[in-house]
Amino acid sequence: MLTYSAQSQVAARPTEKPWVLLLLCFVWLWPGILGHTPWKPDEPYVTAVVQSFVAGGHWLLPAIDGQPYLENSPLYYWVAAGLARLLSPWLLPLHDAARLATPLFMAVALAFAGGVGRELIGRRHGRSVVMILIGCLGLIVTGHEMNPVVAGFAGFAAALYAMVLSWRAPALAGALLGAASVVVFLSTNLLQLMLVWSVALLLPAFASWRNKRYAITLAMALLFALPLLMVWPWALYKNYPLVFQQWWHAYALGPLHGFGGIGLFHEIGYYPKLVLWYAWPAWPLAAWALWKNRRYELPMLQLPLLSFAVLLLLLTFSSNTHTEDAMPLLLPLAVLAAVELDSLRRGAAAFLNWFGLMAFGFFAVLVWLGWAAMNFGWPARLAARAEYFSPYYTPQVSLLAVLLALLASAVWVWAVTRRHLRGRQAITNWAAGLSLLWGLLLTLWLPFLDAAKSYQPVVAGMMKAMPAGDKCVAIDPRQMMARVSWQYYAQLRLKPLAPGQAVPCTLQLVVGQKDQPPQYEGWQLRWQGSRPRDKHEVYYLLQRLPVAR
Repeated sequence: MLTYSAQSQVAARPTEKPWVLLLLCFVWLWPGILGHTPWKPDEPYVTAVVQSFVAGGHWLLPAIDGQPYLENSPLYYWVAAGLARLLSPWLLPLHDAARLATPLFMAVALAFAGGVGRELIGRRHGRSVVMILIGCLGLIVTGHEMNPVVAGFAGFAAALYAMVLSWRAPALAGALLGAASVVVFLSTNLLQLMLVWSVALLLPAFASWRNKRYAITLAMALLFALPLLMVWPWALYKNYPLVFQQWWHAYALGPLHGFGGIGLFHEIGYYPKLVLWYAWPAWPLAAWALWKNRRYELPMLQLPLLSFAVLLLLLTFSSNTHTEDAMPLLLPLAVLAAVELDSLRRGAAAFLNWFGLMAFGFFAVLVWLGWAAMNFGWPARLAARAEYFSPYYTPQVSLLAVLLALLASAVWVWAVTRRHLRGRQAITNWAAGLSLLWGLLLTLWLPFLDAAKSYQPVVAGMMKAMPAGDKCVAIDPRQMMARVSWQYYAQLRLKPLAPGQAVPCTLQLVVGQKDQPPQYEGWQLRWQGSRPRDKHEVYYLLQRLPVAR
Protein backbone atom coordinates (compact mmCIF):
# COMPACT_ATOMS: atom_id res chain seq x y z
CA MET A 1 0.00 0.00 0.00
CA LEU A 2 1.29 3.42 -0.94
CA THR A 3 1.57 5.89 1.87
CA TYR A 4 1.82 9.62 2.37
CA SER A 5 4.96 11.62 2.08
CA ALA A 6 6.83 12.53 5.26
CA GLN A 7 5.35 16.03 5.16
CA SER A 8 1.81 14.64 4.99
CA GLN A 9 2.52 12.22 7.81
CA VAL A 10 3.57 15.13 10.03
CA ALA A 11 0.44 17.03 9.10
CA ALA A 12 -1.68 13.99 9.89
CA ARG A 13 -0.88 13.99 13.58
CA PRO A 14 -4.22 14.80 15.20
CA THR A 15 -4.99 16.67 18.35
CA GLU A 16 -8.37 14.96 18.76
CA LYS A 17 -8.51 11.98 21.06
CA PRO A 18 -10.45 8.80 20.18
CA TRP A 19 -13.01 9.52 22.90
CA VAL A 20 -14.00 12.73 21.08
CA LEU A 21 -14.92 10.71 18.00
CA LEU A 22 -16.80 8.09 20.02
CA LEU A 23 -18.72 10.71 21.95
CA LEU A 24 -19.64 12.65 18.83
CA CYS A 25 -20.78 9.49 17.03
CA PHE A 26 -22.90 8.52 20.01
CA VAL A 27 -24.47 11.97 20.13
CA TRP A 28 -25.09 11.86 16.37
CA LEU A 29 -26.67 8.40 16.35
CA TRP A 30 -29.47 8.87 18.86
CA PRO A 31 -31.55 12.07 18.38
CA GLY A 32 -34.87 11.24 16.73
CA ILE A 33 -34.64 7.49 17.32
CA LEU A 34 -36.97 7.32 20.34
CA GLY A 35 -40.02 9.23 21.42
CA HIS A 36 -42.09 9.82 18.29
CA THR A 37 -44.65 7.98 16.19
CA PRO A 38 -43.89 6.69 12.68
CA TRP A 39 -43.33 9.59 10.28
CA LYS A 40 -44.02 9.80 6.59
CA PRO A 41 -42.78 8.78 4.04
CA ASP A 42 -41.38 5.34 4.96
CA GLU A 43 -41.84 4.73 8.67
CA PRO A 44 -45.58 3.89 8.66
CA TYR A 45 -45.00 1.16 6.06
CA VAL A 46 -41.96 -0.27 7.85
CA THR A 47 -43.91 -0.29 11.11
CA ALA A 48 -46.78 -2.14 9.43
CA VAL A 49 -44.42 -4.81 8.10
CA VAL A 50 -42.77 -5.20 11.50
CA GLN A 51 -46.19 -5.43 13.13
CA SER A 52 -47.09 -8.20 10.69
CA PHE A 53 -43.93 -10.18 11.56
CA VAL A 54 -44.46 -9.71 15.30
CA ALA A 55 -48.07 -10.88 14.96
CA GLY A 56 -46.88 -14.18 13.47
CA GLY A 57 -46.48 -13.45 9.78
CA HIS A 58 -44.23 -15.78 7.79
CA TRP A 59 -40.59 -14.68 7.99
CA LEU A 60 -40.15 -14.99 4.22
CA LEU A 61 -42.82 -12.52 3.29
CA PRO A 62 -42.91 -8.84 4.28
CA ALA A 63 -46.59 -7.98 4.26
CA ILE A 64 -48.99 -5.16 5.07
CA ASP A 65 -52.58 -6.01 5.94
CA GLY A 66 -52.07 -9.50 4.57
CA GLN A 67 -50.71 -8.28 1.21
CA PRO A 68 -47.07 -8.75 0.13
CA TYR A 69 -44.94 -5.62 0.48
CA LEU A 70 -41.88 -6.10 -1.70
CA GLU A 71 -40.39 -2.60 -2.03
CA ASN A 72 -37.26 -3.83 -0.26
CA SER A 73 -35.79 -7.17 0.65
CA PRO A 74 -36.51 -8.27 4.23
CA LEU A 75 -33.26 -7.97 6.23
CA TYR A 76 -34.04 -4.62 7.88
CA TYR A 77 -37.56 -5.81 8.69
CA TRP A 78 -36.19 -8.99 10.29
CA VAL A 79 -33.82 -7.05 12.54
CA ALA A 80 -36.48 -4.45 13.42
CA ALA A 81 -39.02 -7.18 14.19
CA GLY A 82 -36.50 -8.99 16.39
CA LEU A 83 -35.90 -5.82 18.40
CA ALA A 84 -39.64 -5.21 18.62
CA ARG A 85 -40.22 -8.72 19.95
CA LEU A 86 -37.45 -8.24 22.50
CA LEU A 87 -38.39 -4.77 23.77
CA SER A 88 -42.06 -4.14 22.95
CA PRO A 89 -44.44 -3.46 24.56
CA TRP A 90 -43.01 -3.78 28.06
CA LEU A 91 -40.09 -1.37 27.54
CA LEU A 92 -40.74 0.60 24.33
CA PRO A 93 -43.61 1.09 21.88
CA LEU A 94 -43.33 -1.14 18.85
CA HIS A 95 -42.24 1.67 16.50
CA ASP A 96 -39.50 2.89 18.86
CA ALA A 97 -38.18 -0.63 19.42
CA ALA A 98 -38.16 -1.29 15.66
CA ARG A 99 -36.42 2.02 14.96
CA LEU A 100 -33.44 0.86 17.04
CA ALA A 101 -32.39 -1.10 13.95
CA THR A 102 -31.35 2.20 12.36
CA PRO A 103 -28.61 3.23 14.85
CA LEU A 104 -27.46 -0.38 14.87
CA PHE A 105 -26.87 -0.43 11.11
CA MET A 106 -25.54 3.14 11.06
CA ALA A 107 -23.00 2.30 13.75
CA VAL A 108 -21.84 -0.65 11.62
CA ALA A 109 -21.61 1.62 8.58
CA LEU A 110 -19.55 4.24 10.41
CA ALA A 111 -17.23 1.57 11.83
CA PHE A 112 -16.49 0.10 8.39
CA ALA A 113 -16.16 3.56 6.83
CA GLY A 114 -13.56 4.38 9.46
CA GLY A 115 -11.85 1.10 8.65
CA VAL A 116 -11.61 2.09 4.99
CA GLY A 117 -9.91 5.36 5.94
CA ARG A 118 -7.49 3.64 8.30
CA GLU A 119 -6.51 0.86 5.87
CA LEU A 120 -6.46 2.96 2.71
CA ILE A 121 -5.03 6.32 3.82
CA GLY A 122 -3.23 5.56 7.06
CA ARG A 123 -3.44 5.38 10.81
CA ARG A 124 -5.77 7.95 12.44
CA HIS A 125 -7.41 8.83 9.15
CA GLY A 126 -10.37 6.56 9.83
CA ARG A 127 -11.72 9.09 12.28
CA SER A 128 -11.49 11.78 9.59
CA VAL A 129 -13.69 9.71 7.27
CA VAL A 130 -16.25 9.21 10.04
CA MET A 131 -16.28 12.91 10.97
CA ILE A 132 -16.81 13.89 7.34
CA LEU A 133 -19.61 11.35 6.95
CA ILE A 134 -21.59 12.45 9.98
CA GLY A 135 -21.09 16.04 8.86
CA CYS A 136 -22.76 15.42 5.48
CA LEU A 137 -26.14 17.12 5.25
CA GLY A 138 -27.71 14.27 3.29
CA LEU A 139 -27.05 11.61 5.91
CA ILE A 140 -28.64 13.38 8.85
CA VAL A 141 -32.31 12.64 8.03
CA THR A 142 -32.18 9.21 6.38
CA GLY A 143 -29.58 8.07 8.90
CA HIS A 144 -32.18 8.47 11.66
CA GLU A 145 -35.25 7.09 9.89
CA MET A 146 -36.81 3.66 10.05
CA ASN A 147 -35.71 2.83 6.51
CA PRO A 148 -34.24 -0.35 4.95
CA VAL A 149 -31.70 1.68 2.93
CA VAL A 150 -29.58 2.20 6.07
CA ALA A 151 -28.91 -1.55 6.15
CA GLY A 152 -27.82 -1.37 2.51
CA PHE A 153 -25.57 1.57 3.41
CA ALA A 154 -23.87 -0.57 6.06
CA GLY A 155 -23.39 -3.28 3.44
CA PHE A 156 -21.78 -0.82 1.02
CA ALA A 157 -19.37 0.36 3.72
CA ALA A 158 -18.42 -3.22 4.58
CA ALA A 159 -17.84 -4.04 0.90
CA LEU A 160 -15.47 -1.09 0.43
CA TYR A 161 -13.58 -2.10 3.56
CA ALA A 162 -13.26 -5.66 2.27
CA MET A 163 -11.75 -4.43 -1.01
CA VAL A 164 -9.05 -2.56 0.90
CA LEU A 165 -8.52 -5.37 3.41
CA SER A 166 -7.62 -7.68 0.50
CA TRP A 167 -4.08 -6.25 0.58
CA ARG A 168 -3.19 -7.90 3.90
CA ALA A 169 -5.89 -10.51 4.59
CA PRO A 170 -7.38 -11.73 1.28
CA ALA A 171 -9.34 -14.69 2.65
CA LEU A 172 -10.91 -12.67 5.45
CA ALA A 173 -11.61 -9.88 2.98
CA GLY A 174 -13.33 -12.34 0.67
CA ALA A 175 -15.59 -13.60 3.44
CA LEU A 176 -16.42 -10.02 4.40
CA LEU A 177 -17.12 -9.00 0.81
CA GLY A 178 -19.42 -11.99 0.46
CA ALA A 179 -21.25 -11.13 3.69
CA ALA A 180 -21.52 -7.48 2.61
CA SER A 181 -23.00 -8.57 -0.71
CA VAL A 182 -25.64 -10.61 1.08
CA VAL A 183 -26.48 -7.67 3.35
CA VAL A 184 -26.82 -5.29 0.38
CA PHE A 185 -29.06 -7.69 -1.52
CA LEU A 186 -31.22 -8.62 1.47
CA SER A 187 -31.67 -4.94 2.33
CA THR A 188 -32.30 -3.42 -1.10
CA ASN A 189 -32.33 -5.17 -4.48
CA LEU A 190 -30.20 -6.70 -7.20
CA LEU A 191 -29.28 -3.36 -8.74
CA GLN A 192 -27.56 -2.25 -5.52
CA LEU A 193 -25.69 -5.55 -5.51
CA MET A 194 -24.64 -4.87 -9.10
CA LEU A 195 -23.24 -1.50 -7.99
CA VAL A 196 -21.03 -3.21 -5.40
CA TRP A 197 -19.75 -5.83 -7.82
CA SER A 198 -19.26 -3.35 -10.65
CA VAL A 199 -16.73 -1.59 -8.44
CA ALA A 200 -15.19 -4.86 -7.25
CA LEU A 201 -14.69 -6.22 -10.78
CA LEU A 202 -13.38 -2.95 -12.23
CA LEU A 203 -10.75 -2.43 -9.51
CA PRO A 204 -8.14 -4.69 -11.19
CA ALA A 205 -7.90 -2.00 -13.86
CA PHE A 206 -5.50 -0.43 -11.34
CA ALA A 207 -2.21 -2.20 -10.68
CA SER A 208 -2.64 -2.09 -6.88
CA TRP A 209 -5.56 -4.52 -7.16
CA ARG A 210 -4.28 -6.56 -10.12
CA ASN A 211 -2.68 -9.31 -8.09
CA LYS A 212 -3.18 -12.77 -6.65
CA ARG A 213 -4.39 -11.50 -3.28
CA TYR A 214 -7.29 -9.61 -4.81
CA ALA A 215 -8.18 -12.59 -7.00
CA ILE A 216 -8.37 -14.72 -3.86
CA THR A 217 -10.66 -12.11 -2.29
CA LEU A 218 -13.05 -12.16 -5.26
CA ALA A 219 -13.09 -15.96 -5.40
CA MET A 220 -13.74 -16.27 -1.68
CA ALA A 221 -16.48 -13.66 -1.86
CA LEU A 222 -18.28 -15.53 -4.64
CA LEU A 223 -17.96 -18.88 -2.85
CA PHE A 224 -19.27 -17.35 0.37
CA ALA A 225 -22.02 -15.18 -1.09
CA LEU A 226 -23.64 -17.21 -3.88
CA PRO A 227 -25.22 -19.90 -1.67
CA LEU A 228 -26.45 -17.32 0.86
CA LEU A 229 -27.81 -15.03 -1.84
CA MET A 230 -30.05 -17.85 -3.06
CA VAL A 231 -31.61 -18.76 0.28
CA TRP A 232 -34.34 -16.12 0.53
CA PRO A 233 -35.37 -16.04 -3.17
CA TRP A 234 -35.42 -19.84 -3.35
CA ALA A 235 -37.44 -20.17 -0.15
CA LEU A 236 -39.83 -17.48 -1.41
CA TYR A 237 -40.21 -19.33 -4.72
CA LYS A 238 -40.90 -22.68 -3.00
CA ASN A 239 -43.42 -21.27 -0.53
CA TYR A 240 -45.02 -18.40 -2.48
CA PRO A 241 -44.42 -18.95 -6.22
CA LEU A 242 -46.85 -16.23 -7.32
CA VAL A 243 -45.32 -13.72 -4.93
CA PHE A 244 -41.86 -14.67 -6.18
CA GLN A 245 -42.93 -13.94 -9.74
CA GLN A 246 -44.28 -10.58 -8.67
CA TRP A 247 -41.03 -9.78 -6.86
CA TRP A 248 -38.84 -10.91 -9.75
CA HIS A 249 -40.69 -8.96 -12.44
CA ALA A 250 -41.44 -5.77 -10.49
CA TYR A 251 -39.00 -5.39 -7.60
CA ALA A 252 -35.92 -7.62 -7.84
CA LEU A 253 -33.97 -5.28 -10.10
CA GLY A 254 -35.36 -2.15 -8.50
CA PRO A 255 -34.55 0.97 -10.48
CA LEU A 256 -32.86 -1.10 -13.20
CA HIS A 257 -36.30 -1.11 -14.84
CA GLY A 258 -35.62 2.53 -15.52
CA PHE A 259 -32.79 1.72 -17.95
CA GLY A 260 -34.55 2.08 -21.26
CA GLY A 261 -31.68 2.57 -23.66
CA ILE A 262 -33.41 5.42 -25.51
CA GLY A 263 -33.16 8.23 -23.01
CA LEU A 264 -33.01 9.28 -19.42
CA PHE A 265 -36.02 9.14 -17.15
CA HIS A 266 -35.07 12.23 -15.23
CA GLU A 267 -32.95 15.29 -15.76
CA ILE A 268 -29.37 14.21 -16.44
CA GLY A 269 -28.04 16.65 -13.86
CA TYR A 270 -30.32 15.49 -11.04
CA TYR A 271 -27.72 13.60 -9.02
CA PRO A 272 -24.78 15.96 -9.71
CA LYS A 273 -26.92 18.86 -8.51
CA LEU A 274 -28.19 16.83 -5.55
CA VAL A 275 -24.62 16.11 -4.46
CA LEU A 276 -23.92 19.86 -4.13
CA TRP A 277 -25.96 20.03 -0.92
CA TYR A 278 -26.39 16.35 -0.07
CA ALA A 279 -22.64 15.68 0.17
CA TRP A 280 -21.60 19.01 1.69
CA PRO A 281 -18.89 19.46 2.97
CA ALA A 282 -17.42 16.20 1.62
CA TRP A 283 -17.35 17.12 -2.07
CA PRO A 284 -15.27 20.36 -1.80
CA LEU A 285 -12.72 18.51 0.33
CA ALA A 286 -12.73 15.62 -2.17
CA ALA A 287 -12.17 18.08 -5.01
CA TRP A 288 -9.21 19.54 -3.09
CA ALA A 289 -7.68 16.08 -2.71
CA LEU A 290 -8.05 15.37 -6.42
CA TRP A 291 -6.56 18.74 -7.32
CA LYS A 292 -3.50 18.17 -5.14
CA ASN A 293 -2.95 14.67 -6.59
CA ARG A 294 -3.83 15.22 -10.23
CA ARG A 295 -2.07 12.11 -11.54
CA TYR A 296 -4.43 9.85 -9.55
CA GLU A 297 -1.74 7.20 -9.05
CA LEU A 298 -2.42 6.62 -5.36
CA PRO A 299 -4.69 3.69 -4.39
CA MET A 300 -6.27 5.96 -1.79
CA LEU A 301 -7.63 8.00 -4.72
CA GLN A 302 -8.33 5.18 -7.18
CA LEU A 303 -10.78 3.16 -5.08
CA PRO A 304 -13.06 6.01 -3.97
CA LEU A 305 -12.86 7.76 -7.35
CA LEU A 306 -13.85 4.60 -9.22
CA SER A 307 -16.62 3.88 -6.71
CA PHE A 308 -18.05 7.37 -7.00
CA ALA A 309 -17.90 7.34 -10.82
CA VAL A 310 -19.63 3.94 -11.14
CA LEU A 311 -22.34 4.78 -8.62
CA LEU A 312 -23.02 8.20 -10.13
CA LEU A 313 -23.15 6.84 -13.67
CA LEU A 314 -25.61 4.06 -12.88
CA LEU A 315 -27.79 6.33 -10.76
CA THR A 316 -27.87 8.93 -13.52
CA PHE A 317 -29.16 6.38 -16.04
CA SER A 318 -31.76 4.96 -13.66
CA SER A 319 -35.34 6.09 -13.21
CA ASN A 320 -34.96 6.73 -9.48
CA THR A 321 -35.01 10.27 -8.16
CA HIS A 322 -35.12 9.61 -4.42
CA THR A 323 -32.53 11.41 -2.34
CA GLU A 324 -31.92 8.30 -0.24
CA ASP A 325 -30.59 6.52 -3.35
CA ALA A 326 -27.60 8.86 -3.21
CA MET A 327 -26.49 7.58 0.21
CA PRO A 328 -23.78 5.25 -1.16
CA LEU A 329 -22.20 8.23 -2.95
CA LEU A 330 -21.28 9.67 0.43
CA LEU A 331 -18.88 6.83 1.26
CA PRO A 332 -16.30 7.33 -1.54
CA LEU A 333 -16.62 11.12 -1.26
CA ALA A 334 -15.87 10.98 2.48
CA VAL A 335 -12.79 8.83 1.83
CA LEU A 336 -11.54 11.19 -0.88
CA ALA A 337 -12.21 14.16 1.38
CA ALA A 338 -10.07 12.65 4.14
CA VAL A 339 -7.00 12.16 1.92
CA GLU A 340 -5.81 15.77 2.07
CA LEU A 341 -7.82 16.98 5.04
CA ASP A 342 -4.72 17.65 7.13
CA SER A 343 -3.09 19.65 4.33
CA LEU A 344 -6.13 21.90 3.87
CA ARG A 345 -5.01 25.50 3.78
CA ARG A 346 -5.55 27.41 6.97
CA GLY A 347 -7.74 29.99 5.22
CA ALA A 348 -10.07 27.30 3.83
CA ALA A 349 -10.25 25.58 7.22
CA ALA A 350 -11.02 28.90 8.90
CA PHE A 351 -13.77 29.63 6.34
CA LEU A 352 -15.39 26.21 6.85
CA ASN A 353 -15.23 26.70 10.61
CA TRP A 354 -16.61 30.26 10.38
CA PHE A 355 -19.42 29.20 8.05
CA GLY A 356 -20.40 26.34 10.38
CA LEU A 357 -20.17 28.58 13.43
CA MET A 358 -22.43 31.23 11.90
CA ALA A 359 -24.93 28.81 10.35
CA PHE A 360 -25.32 26.35 13.21
CA GLY A 361 -25.10 29.07 15.86
CA PHE A 362 -27.84 31.06 14.14
CA PHE A 363 -30.16 28.08 13.70
CA ALA A 364 -29.47 26.83 17.23
CA VAL A 365 -30.62 30.19 18.60
CA LEU A 366 -33.75 29.92 16.43
CA VAL A 367 -34.44 26.45 17.84
CA TRP A 368 -34.20 27.76 21.41
CA LEU A 369 -36.44 30.73 20.55
CA GLY A 370 -38.94 28.44 18.87
CA TRP A 371 -38.99 26.17 21.91
CA ALA A 372 -39.69 29.17 24.15
CA ALA A 373 -42.42 30.38 21.80
CA MET A 374 -44.26 27.06 21.50
CA ASN A 375 -44.20 26.45 25.27
CA PHE A 376 -44.34 29.91 26.87
CA GLY A 377 -45.85 32.11 24.15
CA TRP A 378 -42.77 34.33 23.71
CA PRO A 379 -41.90 35.79 21.25
CA ALA A 380 -45.58 36.26 20.41
CA ARG A 381 -45.26 36.31 16.63
CA LEU A 382 -43.15 33.17 16.66
CA ALA A 383 -45.67 31.52 18.98
CA ALA A 384 -48.44 32.29 16.50
CA ARG A 385 -46.46 30.69 13.68
CA ALA A 386 -45.76 27.65 15.82
CA GLU A 387 -49.47 27.20 16.52
CA TYR A 388 -50.20 27.60 12.80
CA PHE A 389 -47.79 24.83 11.80
CA SER A 390 -48.65 22.40 14.61
CA PRO A 391 -52.12 23.11 16.03
CA TYR A 392 -52.37 19.68 17.70
CA TYR A 393 -49.38 20.44 19.93
CA THR A 394 -49.99 21.05 23.63
CA PRO A 395 -47.19 22.85 25.53
CA GLN A 396 -44.97 20.48 27.47
CA VAL A 397 -41.51 20.92 28.95
CA SER A 398 -39.21 17.97 29.55
CA LEU A 399 -36.55 18.75 32.14
CA LEU A 400 -34.33 15.96 30.80
CA ALA A 401 -34.58 17.29 27.24
CA VAL A 402 -33.71 20.81 28.40
CA LEU A 403 -30.69 19.61 30.38
CA LEU A 404 -29.40 17.55 27.45
CA ALA A 405 -29.90 20.49 25.09
CA LEU A 406 -28.04 22.85 27.44
CA LEU A 407 -25.18 20.36 27.80
CA ALA A 408 -24.93 19.90 24.02
CA SER A 409 -24.93 23.67 23.48
CA ALA A 410 -22.17 24.18 26.06
CA VAL A 411 -19.99 21.42 24.57
CA TRP A 412 -20.40 22.89 21.09
CA VAL A 413 -19.37 26.36 22.29
CA TRP A 414 -16.26 24.83 23.88
CA ALA A 415 -15.43 22.91 20.69
CA VAL A 416 -15.65 25.85 18.30
CA THR A 417 -13.55 28.19 20.47
CA ARG A 418 -10.41 26.04 20.39
CA ARG A 419 -7.21 27.44 18.92
CA HIS A 420 -4.73 26.07 16.37
CA LEU A 421 -7.45 25.36 13.85
CA ARG A 422 -6.63 23.06 10.92
CA GLY A 423 -8.67 20.95 8.51
CA ARG A 424 -9.27 18.13 10.97
CA GLN A 425 -10.49 20.45 13.71
CA ALA A 426 -12.65 22.40 11.24
CA ILE A 427 -14.48 19.27 10.05
CA THR A 428 -14.85 18.10 13.65
CA ASN A 429 -16.43 21.44 14.55
CA TRP A 430 -18.72 21.18 11.52
CA ALA A 431 -19.86 17.68 12.49
CA ALA A 432 -20.37 18.86 16.08
CA GLY A 433 -22.45 21.81 14.88
CA LEU A 434 -24.68 19.65 12.70
CA SER A 435 -25.07 17.14 15.54
CA LEU A 436 -25.95 19.99 17.90
CA LEU A 437 -28.63 21.36 15.59
CA TRP A 438 -30.14 17.93 14.94
CA GLY A 439 -29.98 17.10 18.65
CA LEU A 440 -31.72 20.35 19.64
CA LEU A 441 -34.47 19.84 17.06
CA LEU A 442 -35.09 16.24 18.07
CA THR A 443 -35.10 16.92 21.80
CA LEU A 444 -36.63 20.35 22.35
CA TRP A 445 -38.92 20.22 19.32
CA LEU A 446 -39.70 16.51 19.25
CA PRO A 447 -43.27 16.70 20.71
CA PHE A 448 -44.02 19.69 18.47
CA LEU A 449 -42.77 17.92 15.33
CA ASP A 450 -44.56 14.71 16.25
CA ALA A 451 -47.86 16.54 16.66
CA ALA A 452 -47.41 17.99 13.17
CA LYS A 453 -46.12 14.89 11.36
CA SER A 454 -48.02 12.07 13.08
CA TYR A 455 -51.24 10.54 11.80
CA GLN A 456 -52.33 9.69 15.34
CA PRO A 457 -54.37 12.91 15.93
CA VAL A 458 -56.09 12.45 12.57
CA VAL A 459 -57.03 8.86 13.37
CA ALA A 460 -58.25 9.84 16.86
CA GLY A 461 -60.42 12.61 15.38
CA MET A 462 -62.16 10.26 12.99
CA MET A 463 -62.69 7.58 15.60
CA LYS A 464 -64.50 10.12 17.80
CA ALA A 465 -66.76 11.07 14.90
CA MET A 466 -67.76 7.50 14.00
CA PRO A 467 -71.21 6.17 14.96
CA ALA A 468 -71.09 4.08 18.10
CA GLY A 469 -70.60 0.39 17.40
CA ASP A 470 -69.94 0.80 13.67
CA LYS A 471 -66.48 -0.53 12.78
CA CYS A 472 -66.93 -1.12 9.05
CA VAL A 473 -65.20 1.56 6.98
CA ALA A 474 -64.53 1.04 3.26
CA ILE A 475 -61.57 2.58 1.44
CA ASP A 476 -59.80 2.51 -1.91
CA PRO A 477 -57.18 -0.27 -1.57
CA ARG A 478 -54.51 2.03 -3.05
CA GLN A 479 -54.67 4.29 0.02
CA MET A 480 -52.01 2.33 1.92
CA MET A 481 -51.03 5.17 4.25
CA ALA A 482 -54.57 5.35 5.62
CA ARG A 483 -54.84 1.59 5.89
CA VAL A 484 -51.63 1.19 7.89
CA SER A 485 -52.28 4.27 10.07
CA TRP A 486 -55.80 3.38 11.14
CA GLN A 487 -54.80 -0.21 11.85
CA TYR A 488 -51.79 0.83 13.93
CA TYR A 489 -53.31 3.65 15.97
CA ALA A 490 -56.92 2.47 16.30
CA GLN A 491 -56.71 -1.27 15.56
CA LEU A 492 -59.32 -0.56 12.88
CA ARG A 493 -58.86 -2.55 9.69
CA LEU A 494 -60.26 -0.49 6.86
CA LYS A 495 -62.05 -2.63 4.30
CA PRO A 496 -60.45 -2.43 0.83
CA LEU A 497 -63.02 -1.72 -1.87
CA ALA A 498 -62.37 -3.41 -5.21
CA PRO A 499 -63.08 -1.34 -8.35
CA GLY A 500 -66.73 -1.61 -9.34
CA GLN A 501 -67.67 -3.32 -6.07
CA ALA A 502 -70.67 -2.04 -4.15
CA VAL A 503 -69.69 -0.37 -0.89
CA PRO A 504 -70.28 -3.03 1.79
CA CYS A 505 -70.23 -0.56 4.72
CA THR A 506 -72.32 2.38 5.83
CA LEU A 507 -69.10 4.38 6.12
CA GLN A 508 -66.30 5.02 3.65
CA LEU A 509 -63.06 6.98 3.96
CA VAL A 510 -62.09 9.03 0.92
CA VAL A 511 -58.79 10.86 0.38
CA GLY A 512 -58.93 14.14 -1.52
CA GLN A 513 -57.82 17.75 -1.77
CA LYS A 514 -58.42 20.48 0.79
CA ASP A 515 -61.79 22.24 0.47
CA GLN A 516 -62.91 19.74 -2.18
CA PRO A 517 -65.11 17.23 -0.31
CA PRO A 518 -66.33 14.38 -2.49
CA GLN A 519 -69.92 14.57 -3.67
CA TYR A 520 -71.39 11.06 -3.83
CA GLU A 521 -75.08 10.52 -4.37
CA GLY A 522 -76.63 8.90 -1.33
CA TRP A 523 -73.73 9.84 0.94
CA GLN A 524 -73.19 12.68 3.36
CA LEU A 525 -70.03 14.11 4.92
CA ARG A 526 -69.67 13.13 8.56
CA TRP A 527 -66.09 14.18 9.32
CA GLN A 528 -62.97 15.56 7.66
CA GLY A 529 -59.41 15.90 8.90
CA SER A 530 -55.77 16.01 7.92
CA ARG A 531 -52.33 16.61 9.29
CA PRO A 532 -51.58 20.31 9.79
CA ARG A 533 -50.92 22.22 6.57
CA ASP A 534 -51.47 19.08 4.46
CA LYS A 535 -53.50 20.26 1.46
CA HIS A 536 -53.19 17.19 -0.75
CA GLU A 537 -54.05 14.42 1.71
CA VAL A 538 -57.31 15.34 3.39
CA TYR A 539 -59.48 12.53 4.76
CA TYR A 540 -63.25 12.64 4.36
CA LEU A 541 -65.50 10.20 6.23
CA LEU A 542 -68.75 9.68 4.36
CA GLN A 543 -71.88 8.05 5.79
CA ARG A 544 -74.57 6.42 3.71
CA LEU A 545 -77.89 8.23 3.85
CA PRO A 546 -80.82 6.14 5.05
CA VAL A 547 -83.06 4.90 2.28
CA ALA A 548 -86.42 6.69 2.27
CA ARG A 549 -89.41 4.40 2.74
